[in-house]
Amino acid sequence: MQDTSTLEIDLGAIDHNMSVIRGLVGPSCRLCPIVKADAYGLGVSGVARRLVGAGADMLAVYSLRQAIETAAAVNASTPVLVLMPVSSLPREDEIVRLMLAGRLHLVVHDEANLEALDACVRALGVELPVHVEVDVGMSRGGARPEEASRLVRALAAHPNLRLAGIFAHFSNSRADSALTARQLEAFDMVVAANRRFIPDEALEHVASTYALARARRYHRSMVRFGLAWLGYGLEELCGFDGESAIDRAPLLAAGDLHPVVRWTSRIVQSKSIAAGTPVGYGSRWIAERPSTVLLVPVGYADGYPVARDPNARQYVRLRTPAGDAVDAPVVGAINMDQITVDATGFHAGDHHDWIGSEVELISRNSGAPNSLPALAARSGMIPHELLTRINPRVPRVSFSQVSIEVVAHAVESAPRSSVAAG
Repeated sequence: MQDTSTLEIDLGAIDHNMSVIRGLVGPSCRLCPIVKADAYGLGVSGVARRLVGAGADMLAVYSLRQAIETAAAVNASTPVLVLMPVSSLPREDEIVRLMLAGRLHLVVHDEANLEALDACVRALGVELPVHVEVDVGMSRGGARPEEASRLVRALAAHPNLRLAGIFAHFSNSRADSALTARQLEAFDMVVAANRRFIPDEALEHVASTYALARARRYHRSMVRFGLAWLGYGLEELCGFDGESAIDRAPLLAAGDLHPVVRWTSRIVQSKSIAAGTPVGYGSRWIAERPSTVLLVPVGYADGYPVARDPNARQYVRLRTPAGDAVDAPVVGAINMDQITVDATGFHAGDHHDWIGSEVELISRNSGAPNSLPALAARSGMIPHELLTRINPRVPRVSFSQVSIEVVAHAVESAPRSSVAAG
């Protein structure tokens, strides 16, 4: 069966982004990439292996099932942190093996959760590393500071649950400096009040992508990040009127990271229409001039987003018959399996020449109007949401740009006869 589009994953960009983050936080700070939801829909098997190869010290997921899949991808070589509240541990072989190897880390969210985990580990007869989440204002998980203190002290005396980390998650480190400062202070107060109950080797982690790019005081002994390994997030940083100049000048700029994802398709039909001709359901777009309209076999069933604002213009990047790259608007309604694009004025030859030309739905160029963040914003989404909504039926193809460049250089440098013979 012929696929109508392809999602490309640049593994070399993952290597680059991990290297940049490692250089920023230093060798003593551990890296914990988030690979929830099948690595944001990119396929955890290949992505997790690449992240570990690029220096990940721990991987974070949401559920136990995700933990099993992630651990299998890396042959249980790296600890996996499960972020959701877990109150029962099934006696599945994979889970038991991970616990016996000390590779499964869970989060204690409240005292009821601690009691449930206590019963689980007693029944299984294993020691389990756990992290306490301090709820500093998200109110979606974790324990409020007073309860978090009780959890830390209870774990200090627990025979089977070992405090391996204490952490928090900021609710708006992207834009709100005052709120982030208050939340960091709340976390630090819990740590300071319970310092003698926290093992020296226990990890402190509060920084997601936004905070790790803001200032070094957020790095602590580990950083947890999702968008950053994907090459995104920095373009979303708002003006951050913090207490120090370093907050107003982030440690990383958008161009420091390389976007990992590119989504492409091909033109399957082209037609010329007269001025005044409507296009698509509801006649939402009417040609103001004689126009060339192209058909792309991708739609909302594939995960291509529908703009929430009817006046918002979405773009794709076309490869013209002459080989040039141009940005063209999507016109008319987004359909289940197809979209239409206005290519008027981009090609002087026969409009049928467009058939088979490449269409870039999501660009790795962070400044392009069809970059992942730009497309997500026009659709009323965040980049994470758009990525995870791309249908699994769209093939994921991984490659390394570095490898391609090396091969291309080798071909260019080879004697002409040997290239021809190959």
